[in-house]
Amino acid sequence: MTRDDVRELIGPHDGDGDEEREWYLEDLAIDFNADGKVAFIELAESENFRALLDGECLHELDADSAVAYVEKLASFDPNGPEPGYTYIFPKLQLSLWRPVLPDASQDPDDPTGRTFEAVGVGPVGYFLQNSG
Repeated sequence: MTRDDVRELIGPHDGDGDEEREWYLEDLAIDFNADGKVAFIELAESENFRALLDGECLHELDADSAVAYVEKLASFDPNGPEPGYTYIFPKLQLSLWRPVLPDASQDPDDPTGRTFEAVGVGPVGYFLQNSG
């Protein structure tokens, strides 16, 4: 899809962004390539929508369970960037990301780092082109 197609389908972007990335519905980031076509979609944890994979919301699972759930479909790249923070599943062109890892001493009720804050999807080959 082109940038114009996205805006027609979803509506105007939130005003934040640059030539490569625009935000929609507060928590939906869409990256565009040099030709102005969608290159990557990232869904942040949001009250506006849910990131479902085969009926399971990846933002609602604890991080270990989310990785195990996706691994039923494809393995993650153990050599990916940011081990523990980012999990890339090349066969699915899917990524899971969290900004911090949970601390062993943190309060059990503190959700920080216990779930993934972003789920990303790209076209075939995206993670090969954008690795390293």
